[in-house]
Parts: sequence; C-alpha cells; structure tokens
Amino acid sequence: MDPQALTAVYPDGLRLLADVGASNVRFALERAPDDHSASDVLPCIAHESLEDAVRVFLARQGNPVVHHAAFSLPNPIAGDHVQLTNHPWSFSVEGMRRALGFKTLLAVNDYSALAMGLTRLEPSERVQVGGGESVPGGVQGVIGPGSGLGVSALIPVQDRYVTLPSEGGHASYAPQDAQEALVVAAAQTRYGHASGERLISASGLELIYETLAARTGGSVPAMLSAPEVSARALGEPACPVAREALAMFCAMLGTVAGNLALTLGSTGGIYVGGGIVPKILPFFLQSSFRARFEQKGRFSRWLQAIPTWVVVAPRSALRGASAFLEDHLTADHGAEPLLDDVRAALQKLSTSERLVAGDLLSAPRAWMSDPIARIAERCGVSTPTVLRFCRSMGFKGLADFKLRLGAGLSGTTKVTHRSVRPEAPTAERMATILNNSISAMVALRDRLHPEAFEQAVRLLASARHIEVYGVGTAALVAEEAQNKFGRVGLRAVARTDAQLQSITAAFIGAEDVLLVISNSGAIEPINEAVTRARRGTAKVIAMCPQRSDLARLADVVLPVDHPEDRHALVPMVSRLMQTVILDVLVSDLALQRRELIGRQLAQQDDLRYETLSSHSG
Repeated sequence: MDPQALTAVYPDGLRLLADVGASNVRFALERAPDDHSASDVLPCIAHESLEDAVRVFLARQGNPVVHHAAFSLPNPIAGDHVQLTNHPWSFSVEGMRRALGFKTLLAVNDYSALAMGLTRLEPSERVQVGGGESVPGGVQGVIGPGSGLGVSALIPVQDRYVTLPSEGGHASYAPQDAQEALVVAAAQTRYGHASGERLISASGLELIYETLAARTGGSVPAMLSAPEVSARALGEPACPVAREALAMFCAMLGTVAGNLALTLGSTGGIYVGGGIVPKILPFFLQSSFRARFEQKGRFSRWLQAIPTWVVVAPRSALRGASAFLEDHLTADHGAEPLLDDVRAALQKLSTSERLVAGDLLSAPRAWMSDPIARIAERCGVSTPTVLRFCRSMGFKGLADFKLRLGAGLSGTTKVTHRSVRPEAPTAERMATILNNSISAMVALRDRLHPEAFEQAVRLLASARHIEVYGVGTAALVAEEAQNKFGRVGLRAVARTDAQLQSITAAFIGAEDVLLVISNSGAIEPINEAVTRARRGTAKVIAMCPQRSDLARLADVVLPVDHPEDRHALVPMVSRLMQTVILDVLVSDLALQRRELIGRQLAQQDDLRYETLSSHSG
C-alpha cells in the first residue's frame, strides 16, 4: 500500500467506517469525505464478535491511529446495547468504544445512514423513474429491498436535516389483485403476518416465485434462490414464472413506495436503495413500479408530480455513516459559549474537577446521553465530583448543565440551498438569495476545522513565496489574495492563465506554498499543474469542494462546498465563501505579523518625512 494512502486529510486523523450486514461486514478507512484509503470485506462467520473483526481489519492496515468511527447496522438502535437481528453478534457501543480506544463510536441504523447519505449524493449516482421535480426542502423518503425491507426518511428542520428511524418495512401489505392475494395468503400461512418485508425482499422474491410455480404442476423448479429467480427472469430465453415473479416484486415495491410518499408527504422524492433493484435496473425501469406508485385513487395526480429515484451509488451505507460522523463531530459549535466558559475556568477548578472538564471538552455530545455514573467512571472520579464540577460552573446539577449544553448541540446535517424561483415575488427572491448566502456561511463555519485553518496559516506565514492559482471567477479571488497577502508583507503572485500555471508549477520549491482556488476542484489543467508542483515538494493549500480531485492532491483543504445554480452566469455563493476564507486567513496572518507590519509602516512614515524635509529644504 502507498504510504501516502493512510495520510489523513481530516484534521482529526483517519476515520473508521463499517457497514455490517447479515453475512459480511465492509470496512473502510476514510481520509476525507468519500476518500477511502483502505477498504476490505470480512465474513461475519469468521469472527467471534464485531470487535474482533474491527481489530483484524485494522491490523491488516498496520494498526493506524483512529479516533473516530461510525458503524451502519441492519437493525434498530435503541440505547447502548446492540443485538444484531440476523447474526448472533451483540455488543455495548460504549464498551466497544473504550476497548478499541476510540474517542467517538456511533452506531446508526443502515437505512438512517442511507437517508443521511442522500445529502452527499451526486446527480450521476441516481436514476429517475418517473415523476416531476423535487420540491426544494421537501421530505425525502427512502426504501430499499435487500435481505429485508429498509425504510427511512430525510426531514428538513430549520436549516438542517434529520433522519427518521423507521421499521416501516414491517407494516402489513394489502394485495392489489388476485395473484398478489395468493402470495399474501402464502405469507400469512407461513409467518402469520404478511408484512412488506416478507414479500419485498430476497426471501420475499423467493416466496413469490414458489407460490406462482406451484400453479404449474411441476413444470418449473419449485424452489429457487432470489439471485436464481432474477437470473432466470432476465435470461435468454426467460423463464415465464420467474419473470412474472420479478414483475410482481417490482409492482409490490411500487405500492409500498407510494404508501410511504403519502405517509411522509415526500415532495422531495422517494429514493429506492438496497441490493436488489440496482442489479435489475433495466427490467425495473420497464416494470409497473411507477404505475403502482401512482395508483392511489384520488391522490394519483398528486403522486404523479413526486419523483422516484434508484440510488446506484456504491457503498451507500458507508457514505451515510460518514455523513453521520462528520455531522456529529462538527455540530458542537452551538455549545461553544458554554465550552469557552469551561476552558476559562480550568485553572480555578480542583484537580479532579479538571478531569471532568477535560472529558466534557473532548466529547461534549457524549454527556447528553451518558448518566452521571458513566461520566464519573470514564473520568476516574466519584459522582459527587461530577456534581461539584457542574455547581462550580454555576449550575444546580448535571440535569441543569445538560439542558444548557443541549441547547447548543444538534445532531443533523444542513439543508442544501433553496432554488430561486423566477415567478416568485421580489421580496421572496431577495430573501432566498440572502438566506442561501447566510446558510452557506454557517455551513462554512461548521465545516472549516480549526486545525486545518491553523495549518494553512502556518504554511502561509513561513512561506518564502506564495503562488495563487485560479481561473474563471476564482481568478478574481486569486488576484484579491495577491493584494491582501501583500498588505501583510507576504510575497504572493496570482496566476490566472492555465499556461502560466503549468509553466510556473515546475519551479515552485519546498519553501514555497501553492494556494489553489477552484469552484469545482475538477479543472484538469489546474490539477495537472498541482501534481507537477507536488513533485517539487511544494506544500499545497486548496480552497475547493472536499470531495473533489483537487482536494485529494492538497496538503490542506479549506472546504468550499455549495450547490450553485447551473444556469447562473456567476457562482455567487462559492465566490463569497472563498472571499470570506481569504479574509479570515489574512486577518489571522495580520495578527501574527502585527509587529513586523508596524515596523514597516513606521519606516514608510520616516521615508515620507525625509522626502518632505528634503523638498522643503
């Protein structure tokens, strides 16, 4: 493995992600959003516990240091104890966190993870199956058949999204025709209850086929696995019974997906995930899924406008777990005033109270769910010490302290910007544009890690020379960077021509810094120039989207992630974000170089005085 592969872009180091299934567990070490430096799939049956599987995976990667982890699990998450539904593994989340030495370990339901992963979905990673346009800010439903039938939703709350945990796959299914009635009756006879999951899953497809095959009197195999049913349905020549079974499966999924859209009011669309549908996508697109989705009597017309999508993104559960973890680690800023008070009071606290304060500052969100006994045990102090700490901070007790702390913490992901509707009144258009900008600035504040910012400032402050690359609208910010760096006494040159960037990149040395500003991070000439500069061991700071090719080339990433209107002539909000980051960088550099700048200004004043004196003489 390339030694650079395990170099984290995240300021807090590599993050461990896991997608636990009934048969296998997929692991990945993430160095930046969706940038997996190492991954592996381990069979569950080969390991006594999930913790054992984690240790084996990490050992194969050379036991890298990991502070934060998130696991996607195929069952409800209620409290600290987890018992997997389709596997004998069980564990304590907190116990595993401590045993593995992690600062953070999140356990999330797999379909809640898939729902959260929608916030990172690219247009190319979904295929539309009918309907109109999504309503910006609308509820998005998620459903997916695999070993079971997962159901969840992504719901906007103020300026963020929250996921809706659900066991909707276990709701009863009502047959829509005589053939479905036969299958539902078979499920009721076998299981006592005909739920969506009993019919619209791998085992459900097997049951549908078995029921339909029984009508033929032995002319086709009575028992086939779900993959065999799909293969026979799609083969040449196709098995008529298998094809009928697969068609019924798709139709039933359409019925349940339509129910979900009505239940949630999913004007943001319904997303179909899981392991089955993407594998039969051409067949699915021609099936009666969409017709069944809309077949809701008086509400058929309402459903016609709601888009349905098939998610074809790889590693969806890992991506969702990553989104949960990123949100968890960056959502503590609202509590900063209280945490600042704790930092300021450290010297006044007793030794044991400082242990409690240190635990709070390292993982404030853990305090919201942990009882006092667990906090005390983790800190190695008594429960009265925890209470004394709360009282030292001016609160009556732990409950009072948690109320104040919880007011500043949230566990969700930000809503994307709202589209500006040309037919909207002027006041609404103005408010939408301004709110998009404000929301983007708040998102930037939460996403810009202090460690990455500090590293960028150190590199710029110690650079012999700074090259600034930018093209298009980013070129304007690059030229502004040259001027602002010059005002704090730094040598900087903006290059806005692709040919000049290509030529100068070869001459950037180890003592120089290359600052690259890009709206997309995907401009090939710039990325090629950056690659050339890296060969000269130059340090690279990138102001670009976190998931871009440019971000993977950089030593430090200052994230600029905003979905611009493709029809607009200028990426307005991205440019605003770039300018703000630049202003923050220059302000911090000015503070560090205040004495130097003061001496330079004094020298300029002396020179002007001498010039005036010589003229007056």
